Amino acid sequence: MELIFSHSPWYILLIVVLAAALSWLMYRGTRDLLPFIPRFLLGVFRFVVLTLIGILLLEPLLNASKKITSQPIVAVLQDVSESIVVQKDSAFARNEYPALLNNFLGAFDEKDYTLDYYTFSSELDLDADADSLDFAATGTNISSAMERLQKLYQNQNLGAIVLVSDGISTEGANPLFIIDRFKQPVHTVLLGDTTPQQDLQISEVLFNEIAYLKSETPIQVKVRKEGFQSADIKVTLLGGGKVIGTQDLKLNRNQVQGQVSFLFEPKEPGVQQFEISITRLPGEITYRNNQRKIFINVLETRVKIALFAGSPHPDLGALKQAFKREDRYEVREFVHKGTTDYYTDPSRYDLDEFDLVILHNYPLSSADKAMVEKIAKQVEDRKLPVMHFVGGFTDLQTLQPLYKEMAITPKNFNNKSEEVIANFDKKYRDHSTFTFPENWLVWANSSPPIFRNRSNWESKSNAEVYATARIKNIQLDYPVFALQNQLGKKNFVFLGENFWRMRAHAYVENESFDYFDDWLFNNIKWLIVTDDKRKFKVNPSKRLYTGKEPVMFRGQAYDDSYNPIPGVEIKLELSSPNGKENIYYLNETGQSQYYLELYNLQEGTYSYAAEGRKNELVIGTDKGQFSIGQSNIEHLRLQADQGLMRQLALRSGGKFTLARDLNGLPALIKADANLKPTVGFKESRQDFHRFRWLLILLLSLLGVEWVVRKLYSLL
Repeated sequence: MELIFSHSPWYILLIVVLAAALSWLMYRGTRDLLPFIPRFLLGVFRFVVLTLIGILLLEPLLNASKKITSQPIVAVLQDVSESIVVQKDSAFARNEYPALLNNFLGAFDEKDYTLDYYTFSSELDLDADADSLDFAATGTNISSAMERLQKLYQNQNLGAIVLVSDGISTEGANPLFIIDRFKQPVHTVLLGDTTPQQDLQISEVLFNEIAYLKSETPIQVKVRKEGFQSADIKVTLLGGGKVIGTQDLKLNRNQVQGQVSFLFEPKEPGVQQFEISITRLPGEITYRNNQRKIFINVLETRVKIALFAGSPHPDLGALKQAFKREDRYEVREFVHKGTTDYYTDPSRYDLDEFDLVILHNYPLSSADKAMVEKIAKQVEDRKLPVMHFVGGFTDLQTLQPLYKEMAITPKNFNNKSEEVIANFDKKYRDHSTFTFPENWLVWANSSPPIFRNRSNWESKSNAEVYATARIKNIQLDYPVFALQNQLGKKNFVFLGENFWRMRAHAYVENESFDYFDDWLFNNIKWLIVTDDKRKFKVNPSKRLYTGKEPVMFRGQAYDDSYNPIPGVEIKLELSSPNGKENIYYLNETGQSQYYLELYNLQEGTYSYAAEGRKNELVIGTDKGQFSIGQSNIEHLRLQADQGLMRQLALRSGGKFTLARDLNGLPALIKADANLKPTVGFKESRQDFHRFRWLLILLLSLLGVEWVVRKLYSLL
C-alpha cells in the first residue's frame, strides 16, 4: 500500500504545529478547573482531531495493489444437433454418453480449474445445462461457436477447449479455416457413427421460389444412395393433394447420385406447397430425408425494370448479382458505350413496357436530354417510379426535368465527389419499406464509404431523409438517401456510387449478401406497389419461412386523416395446417407500430385473421396466409466426419478421442504444462472520505471531549 496526497505532504508539519498550538491555547487556562489527567487527555483528543482534519484537507489517497490468481479455464463445447442421433449408434448418444459427460465434467477440481460448459447447434448457448442434454437442434455451425467462444474469453486464462461433435457442419465456414487463430489446444471428441449408413435421400431440390401464372416452372430433384449396391427409385411430385408427375431413376454401384426433372404450369396465384417423395427401401437408417416439402410463390406477372447507366461500373455488377436472386424481376440494361451510343439502344424499346426505371450515373451528358424528358413524361402520365443512384459523372443539369419528382435536388452543380459513409437514421426502422433484422443498422452504419456528389443538395419538404453523410466520424446533415411519395409518384434517391462495397461488406460480416439485397428489394417493392389506402393492416414480414426463422407480424392502424392510432388492441387468430387455432395479441412499440414474433411453428401453410379494437369499437380487420418449410439439413449427411475432428485437434495441438474413451481425456488435459494459473495485480485507489471509521473516530473524540467539559462546567 502507498499513501499519496493531492497537495504537498510537507504541509503535514505545519498542520501538526498548528494543531498542537491550538490545543495548548485551548487548555492552558484550565489548570485550576481540570485535573492533570483529564486536561492532558482532552488536549490530546483536540490535537488528534485537528491534525486529522488538516490531513484530510490535503486530500490523501490510498493506493492498494491486490494479487489476483486466475485458475485455468477449460471450455466444453457440446454439439446438440439432430444428426448425432440419426445413426445406428444413437442409443449410445442418448443413454450412455450423458453419464460419461458428467464424469468428465466432475474430473476437474474447482480449486484448480474453472470448467465452463456450453452447447451449440447453429448458435452458441451460454446457459446450457449438462443434465438436460437433448439432441434435437437443427443446423450445426462449428466455426461460429468457436469464434464466439474466442471472443467470450478474450484476455482471460482460457487454457483448453473441448469440442464434442460428429464433425458435420451444415452452416458457416469450414472450421479448419479458423483453427489457426486459436492459441489454446482444441481437444476433439467424436460423438457419432463413422461407418457408412444405409440410406436413400433427396440430397437437393433446385427450384425457383417465385413462379408465374401459366408459365412452365422447372423442379430438379437430386437423389443419393449410401450403403446400397443398387436401387430402383420412383420420384413423385405432388401438389394440391394431386400427383403432378412421377419419374423413375436407377442407381447402381458406379452411380451413387442421379437426378430427375419435372415441369409444371401453375394455375392459381398465391403461396403453394409441393411435396417430393422417393421410394423407401428396407434397412434405411432414416426415412426423414425420403421426402421434401417446398413452397413456391406464384405471381401473376413479372416486374419489368429499365436500368439506364452512364457507363460500365462495379455497381452495375452488384445490382446484376442481386437481381439473380429474384426471378420476379426482368431487367433490361441500357448502358452508355460512349457519349451518345449504347451497348443496347433504348430507342428500340417503349418505356410504357417498364414498371420501374433505375438511373445510375445517368444522364451522362446533354445528349441524354430527350430520354430524360421521356422518363419525366412517364412519371407524370402514369406515375412511373424512379430509383436514382447519383454519382460523380451524373449530368445534373440534364437531369432537371426530373427534379420535380426527386426527393433531393441540387441547388448548385459541382462535378467533384467526396468520400463519405452513409449513416442511416434509427427512424428508418419505422418506414413500411423494411422489416429490419436485428443488426441491420449496425451493418449499414459500419459499411465502407461511398462517393457522394459535392453539390449543395436540399431535400423536399415532403421527402423522408433516412441517411446522412459521416466524414471522419463527424456526423453532418448532408443528405445521402431519401424517399418521396408525391401524390402517388414515388422516387428513391441515393447520392452515392461504389455501393458495391456495401454489398461486399454484407458478405464479409454475415457470409451472405442478404443485408444489402433485402434493402434493395424492399425499396423496389415499396416503389412499385400502389399505395395501400386501408386504415388497418396486419402482415407477416414475408410469405415463405424456413423452420428456424421466427415469423414476424407488423400491424398498423390509421384514422380518417391517416394519422397512426395508438392504443389499439390487435387480436390475431392463427390457423395451423392441422386445423388448430391459436389467439395472439400484437405488442405496441414506438410511434403506434404493432409487432408480434412467433417461434417454433411447425411446417405447413398457415392462415390468419386479425381484428383491431379501441374502446370496444372495431377499427378494422385483415387476413392472409404464409408458409413454413421444415429443414431436413441434419438428415443429409449421416456419417460422422472423423477426418475433420482429427485435423482440428492436430493443427491446434490438442488430442483426438472417441466419445466412448472420454474418461481418459481429463488426464491428458491436466498433463499440459501450459494449463496453469495466472497471477495478476489489481490496482485500486481510495480517498479517506470513504472510510467511515475515520468519521466515527473524529465524532467519538469530539463527543468525549464535550462530555468531560460538560462535567467540569467548561461549557
